[in-house]
Amino acid sequence: MPRSEVAARREISASHRMMQVTERELQRILLDIHDGPVQHMYAALSQLDLARRALDAPGGVGEARGRIERIRLLLEGGLNEVRSFIGAFRPPEFEARELVTLLEGLALQHEAMTDTQTELDVRGAIPDVPLPAKIGLYRVLQEGLSNAYRHGGANRVIVRLRRVVRRGEPRLRMSVSDNGNGFDPGTVPFDKHYGLQGMRDRVEMIGGRFRLRSTPGRGAMIAVEVPIDSEARR
Repeated sequence: MPRSEVAARREISASHRMMQVTERELQRILLDIHDGPVQHMYAALSQLDLARRALDAPGGVGEARGRIERIRLLLEGGLNEVRSFIGAFRPPEFEARELVTLLEGLALQHEAMTDTQTELDVRGAIPDVPLPAKIGLYRVLQEGLSNAYRHGGANRVIVRLRRVVRRGEPRLRMSVSDNGNGFDPGTVPFDKHYGLQGMRDRVEMIGGRFRLRSTPGRGAMIAVEVPIDSEARR
């Protein structure tokens, strides 16, 4: 079978899987909102009722003040989680901004929000890529950083961006390496891990390749290569 036909079938298959992953991701987002900001609000309301009762009781001012401080902390935590969701899903100006600028902004945002040391290592001139590839790389990095922090417990992430040539075709390679807990990829089925499945499908939909390497106790690394030129996909 010609290589172009194999690539086309892979992209179609990835598109179909991506539809399923998107639906599952929506369900996960709703669950995260329920288990995060909503629970903070419920807890704040509960503390508010207790603070009101304390104010009605003799000598309850001190207790009420303590509960008011807890309410403040709960609301602050819920607000931070809401901001995190907004930051994750607000689309940046993909068309107006260069790829390196987009990735740099995402790395800085992640570092500021999580206190994770995040380094963007860019070597050589990085040409612009088609808009679908730019969006795909941005979302892959977004998910990779989230996984490193939430699942890997990493406190340092290095993002490398390079122009490479594979079989005479110019491609852009991005890798995301962390110093987290690591895991055995063989024990994690992609179809059950929506984040990994989503990253792989995004990359394959734009004619790229996705690789994952990890070892328990030694961190994880994802690497993707995408065509620089839309003509390279044909």
